Amino acid sequence: MMIRINLLPVRKKVQREMGRQILALFALVILAAGVGNFFWYSDRNGVVEKQAAALASTRKRIADLDKTIGEVKNINTRKVEVEKKLAVLDELRKGRSGPVRMLDALSTSLPKKAWIRTFNEERGGVKLVGSAISHDDVAELMRNLNGMVWTPKGIGRLVEQRREAKTSRVELVAAEAAIEEFPVGDIKPFFSNVELKKTEQKGTKSGELSTVDFDITLTANYAI
Repeated sequence: MMIRINLLPVRKKVQREMGRQILALFALVILAAGVGNFFWYSDRNGVVEKQAAALASTRKRIADLDKTIGEVKNINTRKVEVEKKLAVLDELRKGRSGPVRMLDALSTSLPKKAWIRTFNEERGGVKLVGSAISHDDVAELMRNLNGMVWTPKGIGRLVEQRREAKTSRVELVAAEAAIEEFPVGDIKPFFSNVELKKTEQKGTKSGELSTVDFDITLTANYAI
């Protein structure tokens, strides 16, 4: 006689146990996923907050820089205004002293045997009408007018100006004919465009004093 054993309850019990284990494992997976998502969200949220703080700091720096740039622009604007005012004052100073120096240079240019009868000036253009004892005196006056310059040490006569040289030799009028060298940029001519328009011999008759009348035109530099 053969004994039969019913294994069905055992199988059901095993299946229930396995089901419980699967459910427990699934719950652990869900819990682990939730914890992982929490930490990931916390990390991403921290990154976002750091980026937001950095963005706010950058915007603040930009605002500060804009303010600084505005102040610099205001300073530059005031600097330009001051420079313009100084330029105007310099022009006024030159306008006050320039004519006096120019007339002094003209007087210094005159040879002992020449004199000016009329002086007409219009917009920097000057016409001189005068007389001299001889044509040599007129020629000397022309040379003097072309060579009269202003230096940091006063009025002088240009002695030598070499081509492409950085300095020129000048005979100072107020220093007992002392000759010095000055940078070319420090020398300013009093007169330019000096032209002898006419000469006429006078007093050719017997007993009359012989003179040479002349007309000279030039451009006067008052900005000295």
